[in-house]
Amino acid sequence: LCAMHLLGAIPNPGKYLELSIEGPDYYPWQQGLFVDDAFAVEDGHVTIPSAPGWGAEISPEWLQRAAYRRSSLSR
Repeated sequence: LCAMHLLGAIPNPGKYLELSIEGPDYYPWQQGLFVDDAFAVEDGHVTIPSAPGWGAEISPEWLQRAAYRRSSLSR
């Protein structure tokens, strides 16, 4: 998603954007990550989301079932 925005900001970036072709069994943690389909491909083209930030909203349901880890800096 960040690469999509970067390529959209560069003049003449080329016409290729790498997207994962693996199915949900390869990256099961990504299922339902975004409220909308941020990576929708139509006729071989993607539309860069225009909402604030990355342009994609993380699903509250996904966050509810996400595993959290705390880390701290020790000196």
